[in-house]
Amino acid sequence: MLSKEESIMLDHFIKEGMSKTAVARKLGISRRTVHRHVASGDIGSEYRPRPKKPSILDPYKKYLSGRLDLYPELSAVRLLNEIQAMAYTGKYTLVKDYVRLRRPRVPLVFEQRFEVAPGQQAQVDFATFKTPFGIVYALLVVLSWSRYLWARFFYHQDQLTVLSGMHRAFLAIGGVPGTVLFDRMRTAVSGSEENGSAIFNAEMLRFANHYSFRPLACRPYRAKTKGRVERAVSYLRRNFFYGRSFRDLEDLNAQLVKWLAETANTRLHGTTGEVPAERLKQELIYLKPLPQDSYVPMITLGRRVSRDGFIAYNGNEYSVPGGLNNKALEIMATLEEVRLFQDGKLLAVHPVLEGRGQRLLAREHQLTKLNLSSKEAFSKGSIEAMEVQRRSLEVYEEVLR
Repeated sequence: MLSKEESIMLDHFIKEGMSKTAVARKLGISRRTVHRHVASGDIGSEYRPRPKKPSILDPYKKYLSGRLDLYPELSAVRLLNEIQAMAYTGKYTLVKDYVRLRRPRVPLVFEQRFEVAPGQQAQVDFATFKTPFGIVYALLVVLSWSRYLWARFFYHQDQLTVLSGMHRAFLAIGGVPGTVLFDRMRTAVSGSEENGSAIFNAEMLRFANHYSFRPLACRPYRAKTKGRVERAVSYLRRNFFYGRSFRDLEDLNAQLVKWLAETANTRLHGTTGEVPAERLKQELIYLKPLPQDSYVPMITLGRRVSRDGFIAYNGNEYSVPGGLNNKALEIMATLEEVRLFQDGKLLAVHPVLEGRGQRLLAREHQLTKLNLSSKEAFSKGSIEAMEVQRRSLEVYEEVLR
């Protein structure tokens, strides 16, 4: 019987094309032994790799490949969450290794990181997203120490959206940081000093004074100064927005709220190694308390009333009472209300509508609008005919008496 070493050498010589007689002479064995070994079909058996063992990931590889073909930038963490919902019970490393094979990793670039104290800073930025129902803008607010993230999608990037979003963020966080770092967005910064320092507009300064924080701005072309919110934007794109579908803005924000609560703020953060929601509990004692009084922006706009009795503001329409003159109305928008004035007199107060294309008809204006609709539905002659008919009925009643 051939030893393992002799068997390996015999296979090697045969594969090299050496004759069986030459192999027998080389190894010092009989030709019958060589013929019997070749006939058994064992040639190359020692060189074959062992068959792979079934992996717990195998049933999900087709799904993972399909997702990566459609969305090649999906993270392994995101894909893990998706297949866990499909009953996958294996480890993250299996998914990570498979994703690495399917998609080569980009080389890491190391950058210097600037640390801040708890409660010291928040960073704010807008990001643009394209959806089937139009362009939307995500406003993100990140606490620099805890990495706690607040975000919301809007149709606008105007000043009231920024102020309203920051108001919502401070409420969600439960306090106000000492400083807030902005990009050079026009809704916050109106210009620059000769030395490059930002000049904040009057409304932002009023807002900052009301909430007791100090506004700061990145130096021009130094966006990485606010790297925490820049990375949050990238994380929002990859882990939340990328590969999902949304019906409308309301559905988009509903899914975002769920993702923030269940994923973004409850994950183990890659930089801090801790959960943002848990770090926020530690940071709260360093944040300033929310002001007791509501902030009222001094944003006033002039608008004319439409023929059907509505006034347009930020893509939505709000009803006005009937019987107004043709003068323009003034809109004073707060973070939560739209107030309508004419000649200094308050005419109506509406809650701010989110989204666009909506119409709000106040109950006290409804009767007026129904009367207008009736007048539009009938011609002048028809109305006069109705009045004549009503007078003739009075005559009949008088006769009956």
